[in-house]
Amino acid sequence: MEYDQNLLSNDLMIDSVSQTHLKETAMWAKIISIAGFIISSLILIFAIFFGTIISSITPYNSTNGMAAAGVAGIVGIFYGIIALVYFVCSLFQFKFASKMKDALQRNDQETLNLSFQNLKAYYRITGILTIIGLAFFALGLLGIVISLTSGTLRH
Repeated sequence: MEYDQNLLSNDLMIDSVSQTHLKETAMWAKIISIAGFIISSLILIFAIFFGTIISSITPYNSTNGMAAAGVAGIVGIFYGIIALVYFVCSLFQFKFASKMKDALQRNDQETLNLSFQNLKAYYRITGILTIIGLAFFALGLLGIVISLTSGTLRH
């Protein structure tokens, strides 16, 4: 425990090797974030036009057509939320990359701290989404096990 306190009381240094790694990490983070902006835009476009596509396939004069339009609206909203979350993650990643590049060029500690703050936010959102995804996966598995044991899925 004393070792941890000593490590935290000392100022950490970014040497030339760390600087090189951070510069390359920032470059790749910027590339991935720009791709994320493009992908989230495509997802949003899909979300907007999904209802139109479904309504052109299914006639509105039938009950099935109205139900399909309702489902298409829900799916469109769901994909819109996915696009928004992906955009926000890409934005934090882009801010990390930009600020890291600036901090290393200008040797600015405050900009470096802001860069790491954006990286922390990116990983916080990604971690929360991972936990939510694992919870849904576990619930799905539990549902399958309950269905198999109760005989619902048996033929």
